[in-house]
Amino acid sequence: MAKLTAHALAAAAFLAVTWTAAASAQECKPEDRKILTVWDQFEYYGMTAAGPAVEEIHQAFQDEHPCVVFSRSVFGGGFPIRNAVELALTSGEAPDVFYSWPSGAGLTTYANAGYLADLTPYADKYDWWARLPDWAIQRNSFKGKLYAYPWEQDLEYVYYNKALFKELGIDVPQSFDDVLAWCDTASAAGKIPIALGNQDLWPAVNMWTDVTALVGGRQVGLDLLQDRQDWNSAEPRKALDMILQMVEHNCFSPGFNGTSYNDSLLQFYSGQATAIWTGTWVIHAVVENMPEDKLDIFYMPAFDDEHPQATHMSEGSAWYIWEGSEVKDLAAEYIEFVSNPKWLETWVGKGYTIPIQKTPIDFKAYGVSDLIAQAFAKGQAMQDRNVDAFHTTAPPRVTFVMYNDIQGVLTGETSPEDFLSKLDKQMEEAKQAGEVWAP
Repeated sequence: MAKLTAHALAAAAFLAVTWTAAASAQECKPEDRKILTVWDQFEYYGMTAAGPAVEEIHQAFQDEHPCVVFSRSVFGGGFPIRNAVELALTSGEAPDVFYSWPSGAGLTTYANAGYLADLTPYADKYDWWARLPDWAIQRNSFKGKLYAYPWEQDLEYVYYNKALFKELGIDVPQSFDDVLAWCDTASAAGKIPIALGNQDLWPAVNMWTDVTALVGGRQVGLDLLQDRQDWNSAEPRKALDMILQMVEHNCFSPGFNGTSYNDSLLQFYSGQATAIWTGTWVIHAVVENMPEDKLDIFYMPAFDDEHPQATHMSEGSAWYIWEGSEVKDLAAEYIEFVSNPKWLETWVGKGYTIPIQKTPIDFKAYGVSDLIAQAFAKGQAMQDRNVDAFHTTAPPRVTFVMYNDIQGVLTGETSPEDFLSKLDKQMEEAKQAGEVWAP
């Protein structure tokens, strides 16, 4: 069994007492007494504020499994859980189940190294195939085998202040020229057209993914990420050129490379910016911070005459089972339990989470706001055109260059060609190391 991290020891001690009491009350046989170590990122605030939902579901699981005790550690959403998991896997002391990211090439690297349990038999047993859409299965597969259960649906679009749009005489853009005109009008009025905080590195890469989807489509994204097309090619270059045109038209926050993501959100909330181009992972925070009479959303329009409207998509994170776990069947049973559709109302209503599934969610049944329903319905309807998020799907060494070098592209210090050529070089190294996404 994996060792506990230091910050989980106190919780584990408490749970051990609970286990003893439960075992005594239920007269558990020694072979039924098990500890399930779980790492997740479900907090009570921020981008992964699903704590209330998870605790309710965990209690129900505990009620059905009185001889099982959780040893649970909660990490901050995003990089903290990813970094902790990588360290745990490479040290050989990982939890039984962990909820992390990325999929695509990140999963390929872990699966290729033998860190992950093959979930295909459990997908057969619980018929996860009927529950998950094909794109999500592919993102979480390696050489035809499923290695993770994808969860939150991530989509990117524009949140905008409709009161400011009306005040400035700006209409929702219907073309790329309209986007540039919006930027000119808002900037002339002393407003930030689109709040951008690229100090966190990933926002600009997400934006580049979106525009590549608009000028290339889903197949181009798959070809880039699975090494069937060079990064230094027509569609990625065109996408960068269009973003650079937006920079020239003062579309983004002044000093965007030194502005944090949280500060860009504050620029939008405070009315300094007319909009922010981000995604579903902050939808509940945005709804809470913006008055209903000011907030609306739209997806960026088609940027050329050859390609339809699209965006990027992925899963926020996914559940994995460590190959070294001694309780794989129990871990899989846990994943099946928390992901079962019977918990949809809990996940949506208390966890601010929209699970990935084939069957469309009836948002009205759960009292979800019209804006949230609109955002997901529109984005999910484009899934055959959307591109997988570059930074959560590319090999880690490629993502590192994306994060750090796109900043120079946006400020003119690095040419798009040099940036893209560097990605191709890193992609070749990733290929030699067996790190390229291979579903």
